[in-house]
Amino acid sequence: MIYVAAGLILGIVAGLNLNLVYNSNYIVYISLTILAILNTIINLLHDNKTSELTIAKSLAFLLTDLLFALLLGFVGEQLGLPIYLAAVFAFGNNIYKKLRNLVDIYLEKFDKNK
Repeated sequence: MIYVAAGLILGIVAGLNLNLVYNSNYIVYISLTILAILNTIINLLHDNKTSELTIAKSLAFLLTDLLFALLLGFVGEQLGLPIYLAAVFAFGNNIYKKLRNLVDIYLEKFDKNK
């Protein structure tokens, strides 16, 4: 767990100190990629606590999440419709559910220790 926190802090510090400039046309793809990775990280934490963690499954979920989210973003841009919002809502819902389950797991663990 300490590696996750250290990696997160290192990533934030590096992101704030590096002067990366990107085209604003790619903002949909960048946001979908960040959400897919965040979704995978939350799923990894949840699967670790429920003893269902496998690297192959997590990698497959990351790749399929990225593929479908970026495909929705691309098709939406071609049609001129914000279809990518479906992926944003799906990722947000999944992140919320997994965080809620993690809180429940930690609260049960805390109550058992009392």
